[in-house]
Amino acid sequence: MAAARVFETLGANGAVRVARGALFMAIVACAGCDSGDFSAAPVSAACSSIGSQCQLADGPLGVCQEAPCGPGETRPCFKCISQH
Repeated sequence: MAAARVFETLGANGAVRVARGALFMAIVACAGCDSGDFSAAPVSAACSSIGSQCQLADGPLGVCQEAPCGPGETRPCFKCISQH
């Protein structure tokens, strides 16, 4: 609906100019970005809170769940389990 109003108000050439301007601004905004900013932070194998992501020993990502503590361990205890 909003696009139709812009087209009616500005006409075909004006709408094209608005679209080109938006595309140009998106390109300029992304040109200053470091591609490393988009990579995910490494996931730890250790769990420190319920629901956080963890790395399972065999590779896939898991989720931290509360688990029974072993002898001598301080509560709370967590275990990395498969998400699937």
